[in-house]
Amino acid sequence: MRFGHIHAAIALGLAVAAAHRASRADEPPAAPAVAAPVADAAAPPGEVATTLRELSGPPSRYAHLVGTFEFGKGVRFNNPYRLATQLGATAESASLTSTYLDLGAGIALGPPDGLEHGVALHLSFALAGVAQAVLTPTYFAAYRGPHRFLAYGRLGPSIVLTPDPTIGGELAAGFGWFFTARLAFAAELVGDIYYGAGTPTKGITTYPILSGQLGLLVDYEILP
Repeated sequence: MRFGHIHAAIALGLAVAAAHRASRADEPPAAPAVAAPVADAAAPPGEVATTLRELSGPPSRYAHLVGTFEFGKGVRFNNPYRLATQLGATAESASLTSTYLDLGAGIALGPPDGLEHGVALHLSFALAGVAQAVLTPTYFAAYRGPHRFLAYGRLGPSIVLTPDPTIGGELAAGFGWFFTARLAFAAELVGDIYYGAGTPTKGITTYPILSGQLGLLVDYEILP
């Protein structure tokens, strides 16, 4: 009787084990583990530093295109030919030049809020008296800054084309006050000195001239 109980217990255990294996076989297989993505290798330190400098530094290829349309008149401090427009009591005193039209164009490169350097070309025409044309290629520097003003300066040779060709030098300083984003009222002070034909008392005659110009300035910004 005791052995019968033992056999029954063994049979029950085998049945339970077989049922457990059958239930495990019915379960779907476990999904394979997915490997975590490997991070890309870091960029070289030199390349990272270069990128940071490019992002934090001032914009490159920034430029100002400047055009001016001005009328001017000057004072001639040497009057060897006794011109009729003298300012003093005698013909030897300083005299006035004819009113003239000055057309200018320039380009300057540099930081948008700092000093920019470039070149400019001006062409002047006398509007009365003797027909005269003057061409002036110059070095050009400009400073716009955060306000509505543009300050600039020019330096270079000044070439009289007509009526009698000669050459001299020009130094000018000016500013513009912007009433729109691109248009400004312009004013410029110009100093010139020219060489002319001799007189009975002087072998070489020089003509220092100080002129003032007023007009309009157009400023076009080329952004990077």
